[in-house]
Amino acid sequence: MQISANGATPRGQRGFTLGEVLTTLGVLGVSLSLAVPSFDRAAQSNLRATAINELVATLHLARSEALARNASIAVCPSADGQTCAPVAWEAGWIRFVDSNGNYRADDGEAVLGGAPAIAGLEIRTAKFATAFAYGPTGRVSAPDSSATGGDFMFCGTARGLTPQVVLISALGHPVLAGQRADGRPADCDTA
Repeated sequence: MQISANGATPRGQRGFTLGEVLTTLGVLGVSLSLAVPSFDRAAQSNLRATAINELVATLHLARSEALARNASIAVCPSADGQTCAPVAWEAGWIRFVDSNGNYRADDGEAVLGGAPAIAGLEIRTAKFATAFAYGPTGRVSAPDSSATGGDFMFCGTARGLTPQVVLISALGHPVLAGQRADGRPADCDTA
């Protein structure tokens, strides 16, 4: 670019033409329209991984506390971080000493920790819909008196995001799996 002695640029070199600006904006718009869904899927994938890690950490802590305390440690969904509630697991959860074995955090039962709400994700479970507990031997149980394992399925809202399943064996060990506890494939379109 040439600059004259008085600091002005020559008349033919002042900037971009309208056509150049519109072409650049068009290319930018197409690029963003292709990239934004990928960003959404990546954000959902990270959110799902964080939620899975949070639940698995809660499972390990609850089981080890049950063994160390020789007591029942229950985990239930909770919206307020203090009491069990009939809400979805993505609303958050708590773990507590369940001294009377009723799968509810009653007065006098210590709340040991929990997890906050997770927006933009669904956590589904049939076996542990209201709660589950680890007994003093580390085995898992559900309010329906069964001592068998179950699963949690993590579903995102982004298109093309594969659901993930955390299986919990009757012995209380969690494992990431590709199918549900009953052998059905992980599918967020079905219950």
